[in-house]
Amino acid sequence: TVLPLVVEQILVMLVGMADTMMVSHVGEAAISGVALVDMVNNLIITVLAALATGGAVIVSQYLGSQNSGGANRSAGQLITVTLLFSAAVMVLCLVLHKGILTLLYGSVEQEVMDAAVTYFFISALSFPFLGLYNSAAALFRSMRKTPITMYVSIFMNVCNVAGNALGVFVLRAGVAGVAVPTLLSRAAASVILLALLLKSKSGVSVKIKEIFSFDKSTIGRILKIAVPNGIENGLFMLGKVLVTSIVALF
Repeated sequence: TVLPLVVEQILVMLVGMADTMMVSHVGEAAISGVALVDMVNNLIITVLAALATGGAVIVSQYLGSQNSGGANRSAGQLITVTLLFSAAVMVLCLVLHKGILTLLYGSVEQEVMDAAVTYFFISALSFPFLGLYNSAAALFRSMRKTPITMYVSIFMNVCNVAGNALGVFVLRAGVAGVAVPTLLSRAAASVILLALLLKSKSGVSVKIKEIFSFDKSTIGRILKIAVPNGIENGLFMLGKVLVTSIVALF
């Protein structure tokens, strides 16, 4: 149970690393821009993962007490919370992507900034899919079905690497050639996990109507655990982003 979980976490972070490695064939400005944005993206990934994991605690409590109705309801509300939060982050980043990058890395060369802006804008579109992926993966972990998330992560990385190769070496699309495959691979992985949850007959079974409903008390219980967990993990990554912004001054 533990080994697939470790492998999955490594593979999730490897998506951004694969982009950095393959875009190195485009040029120094491209690899610098992607690497800078990956620091910001990893901060958001960490917060979303912590938020989903904290919410899955509530689901696990219901599963432990063999309350399948409460577990299913909480699972649907967890997906709702992460989707809303990640969508809000996406909109914020799409509107302010240039301002955020200028604030953090304003002194970098213009060619590097242009590459960072392109990569950040496209990758920001994947945040809702990341939120969905993280919440669905956390639910499978609560059911002790970690091999499922590991296999989906492998599929996501294979699609991303293949798409990167196509975008960089065949289409010569530059930074966009690695950003678009990342978006598409994350979207595919999240849809697969959601489909598996909708079809699940044991453990947690999510229904569409529960995702689009709003249970104030359940969401309150989820946020009570998820928000402190997200802040704790996010502050560590924020420190790394700030250090990188200082280094960018040189």
